Amino acid sequence: MKHLVSLLNNAAQGLFLGATLAWGAPATEAAAQASLTPYYSKFATPASPDQYSVQRNGVLCVGCGVANPDRAADNTLANYATVQQSVGAGNRAALRLSLNGTAPALHRVGVVVSSGSTLNAGALSAIVLRTYRAGVLQETRLGNASGVTATALGDGRTQLDFISQQAVDQLEVEATIVLNVLNTLDVYYAYAVPANVVTTAAGYLSRLTTPSASDYTATASGGLGCLNSGVQDPLNAVTSSLTDNATLHVTGIGCKATLQVELEGSAPAGYQAGFVIGSSSVLDLNVLSSLKIKTYKDGVLQETGSAANLLDLKLLPDGKYQVSFRTGQPFDHVELEKTGVLGLLDDLQVYYGFGIEPRAFEDQEPILSDFAAGQTGGNYQTGGTCTNCISNPERAADASLTNYAQMNFPTISLGGSQVLRLRVNGDANAGNRAGVALSFNNGLLSTSLLSNVTLRTYAADGTLLESASGSSLLSTGLLGSTAQEIGFLTTQDFEWVEVEINNGIGLGSNAQIYYAFADDPVQGFPSTITPPTVLPVELRAFQAKAAAAAVELSWETALEKNSSYFGVERATAADGSFVEIGRVQAAGNSTSLRRYATRDAEAGRLPAGTLYYRLRQVDVDGSTTYSAVQAVRWQPQTAAVLSLYPNPATDAATVQLSSGLPTGGVLCLYTTRGQLVRRQELSVHAPGLTLKGLPAGLYQVVLLDARGQRIANERLSVVR
Repeated sequence: MKHLVSLLNNAAQGLFLGATLAWGAPATEAAAQASLTPYYSKFATPASPDQYSVQRNGVLCVGCGVANPDRAADNTLANYATVQQSVGAGNRAALRLSLNGTAPALHRVGVVVSSGSTLNAGALSAIVLRTYRAGVLQETRLGNASGVTATALGDGRTQLDFISQQAVDQLEVEATIVLNVLNTLDVYYAYAVPANVVTTAAGYLSRLTTPSASDYTATASGGLGCLNSGVQDPLNAVTSSLTDNATLHVTGIGCKATLQVELEGSAPAGYQAGFVIGSSSVLDLNVLSSLKIKTYKDGVLQETGSAANLLDLKLLPDGKYQVSFRTGQPFDHVELEKTGVLGLLDDLQVYYGFGIEPRAFEDQEPILSDFAAGQTGGNYQTGGTCTNCISNPERAADASLTNYAQMNFPTISLGGSQVLRLRVNGDANAGNRAGVALSFNNGLLSTSLLSNVTLRTYAADGTLLESASGSSLLSTGLLGSTAQEIGFLTTQDFEWVEVEINNGIGLGSNAQIYYAFADDPVQGFPSTITPPTVLPVELRAFQAKAAAAAVELSWETALEKNSSYFGVERATAADGSFVEIGRVQAAGNSTSLRRYATRDAEAGRLPAGTLYYRLRQVDVDGSTTYSAVQAVRWQPQTAAVLSLYPNPATDAATVQLSSGLPTGGVLCLYTTRGQLVRRQELSVHAPGLTLKGLPAGLYQVVLLDARGQRIANERLSVVR
């Protein structure tokens, strides 16, 4: 999708685009991205030294250098130059590549390389990346340094990149040839693609000016073999320094250690609650099963996030991780709980807790494979070694995000795989994350299952672009209770996302594919955290959801002071103008929970797309504040007309809908006494309603939509 780095909010309105469940607080970015254009070392007729140049350095350097350097600068991104030497070791050679433009700061800059095998830590330490602008060195990064991301692609190549803090028009990759570590290095191309970097956000950290033992609670509880389980140096998690840490040490199965920390203030409902953590080893999806995060307000437990409840784990550029979940209630303390699990790490470093606005964590406007009813044809393709093993593939391409295509894996597998390719419904840009939402047996996705999954991107003409598999697939936590988004960061524009899963995934197992997506995940962690604006109304929840022929809106307040009314406003574009569609009288003054609701009936007359809603809260003195925005994917209800033929019928009735079959629709056949005698899901492959075996008489045929709501009915006569 289009990048949203420069989401600068209108300070007068205090609006955060796409953030939910909290009143907006004004914020500005320390550096706004000036361009959304990707740049490459891509030229029709590359020539040295304008488009590329080679440097060599070594005492014994026979045959060392760069073979075919022009191939890393030509129009073809699939061929490569080779950094090599025939005699000697420890010699260095560098290839400097010009980009076809100047990329502003905060782009993701790097190279696509390969060495004949996976680049391990030793090989990465032999690679150096440098950026230049107008011939002047800007930044230098070692290949295995914090902040440098190495993503192994499915075809054996590796993306090696980092977020540039300076503008750049050249990138240099230097390799030190080390026998049995890095013998040669193939360089395909250099790139600088837009990245979603949020430098300033509203919220609170556990960075207290004068921390004391009263600002944290550390506990350890029972299990088997829990000797020495507990929290070391807990005070470090509440100091003003964000670089020192406490350590959760857990031994034994079922043993627990918890650390609760106080925040600088009370974070509003809807903010992300979590911790910045670290480890001496890589944290993966399995670690989520051992973690819980809890929020508290005034000493009272509010909510719990766990692996089965939206817990999210993301790698940060400095090698740390953030683990968090989206809250629904205000909180002033956060707690991290770790349970001992066989095979998982014992020690976890905890740097600080936080409550930060969700804008700093995720793309608010992803592009999905969400095509309207009757338009899924041509927007999905199936393949693999089992031609009949994918059921309802169209459901992964329709507008419903809760139904799914299913891959049914054979009980006895002799190898092979199943493939589902989905077109995304919009512009998928270089730098976006490409992925799918899926689950296995409607359960959690483990690392072992992930090793059987490969994702690929394709151009509009079907050309394969990039791929990733296994541990290179990034997770964004859970959606609801089962679906989980996985993907990888791309370097090229794409139109299709393909998921391939090996048939050997497990006896009798299956996989559910909900949709494909292209989004722009936030990279890193905000460097500046500012307190939210204190407002006279404390909003606990604000929700907008599509329902039948309208959008229903509801919100709750925990506190109101001199409030007059709420104006409900709607926009039809993310950067469009908001118009008031209704008003709801406020309580005035209240310290108890208040619930409000209204509906946007006019939405039924709007075309399909995304609608944006916000609340304008007006005080008795006329002052105004705005809520955050709720985005609703709107699919207008089609006025379906049910026609039965033949009617009267003897053997079968063919159901015809004047405007096409509703996605996920169901036909129900009732007797005149209201007894349900037949129920059949609608399918483009089986649009008829079978009447065989029914006694003669009058029946009522009812058409239900995917939400179970009646949208049409017709009387049917069966004769014999």
